[in-house]
Amino acid sequence: MTAAQFEVRVEANRRLSGGYFLLELAAAEATPVAAAVPGQFVMLRGEWGRELLNPRAFSILDAPDDRRFSILAKAYGEGTRRLKLVEPGDRLVTTGPLGVAFPRPAPGVRDLLVAGGVGLPPLHFYARMAHRAGLSGHVEMYYGGRNRDDLVLLDDLEAWNVAAHFATEDGSAGVRGYVTAALAPRLDLAAREGQAVRVLACGPTPMLAAVRRLVLERGVQAHLCLEENMACGFGVCLGCAVPVYGAKPYRYCCTDGPVFDAREVRWP
Repeated sequence: MTAAQFEVRVEANRRLSGGYFLLELAAAEATPVAAAVPGQFVMLRGEWGRELLNPRAFSILDAPDDRRFSILAKAYGEGTRRLKLVEPGDRLVTTGPLGVAFPRPAPGVRDLLVAGGVGLPPLHFYARMAHRAGLSGHVEMYYGGRNRDDLVLLDDLEAWNVAAHFATEDGSAGVRGYVTAALAPRLDLAAREGQAVRVLACGPTPMLAAVRRLVLERGVQAHLCLEENMACGFGVCLGCAVPVYGAKPYRYCCTDGPVFDAREVRWP
């Protein structure tokens, strides 16, 4: 699958709780994003002049046909603040799909999807594709946020019959604490019952580091979709270096990732 650069039109800008917004985007004709799979991303840029030259990277939330796709975001900086203000009919320049995706479902293995904050999109996409393939019973979602408002698109999980477990720092939904508070007992249960599970995770780096420690301690296979600042998406700027084990001390999130085997990432 080859990435391409193309123009899209904003079809909808849906405001969600917790400051999140969902952009539904459409191209005039078929694009390679139609073949995108969970974990891949696009680079987006509006007509922002010289103030913001670089596009912003976003995981693909869904790609329902050969023209349309959607992203979920939250305004953290100037680029996302401007994206939050776009209106239907506005146009954006897109490059994608880019990056290495999550592995596909494996026979006899139950996938535990672990999402934190804006790390939800690739795992939501994975759950959607599992539902479309009739595999909803083979995935479970573990989703954490600061409070109930940080947990979005929950109706989709219910509609897809995906088992969902929540954690919030203030205890307003699910267990009180980080998402690892919900995940750890599930991993221990799988160990006691001899159940084959695999963890697919995306979220803030501290969350991913905590998930990594949990799975390595228990010998559970895991893949982490990392969040790094990306200026190009093609490995040219070298700004998204990830410390790894192996012959080379670093690999790049945009071209070698964003999905990495948890055993590969060189974190404490």
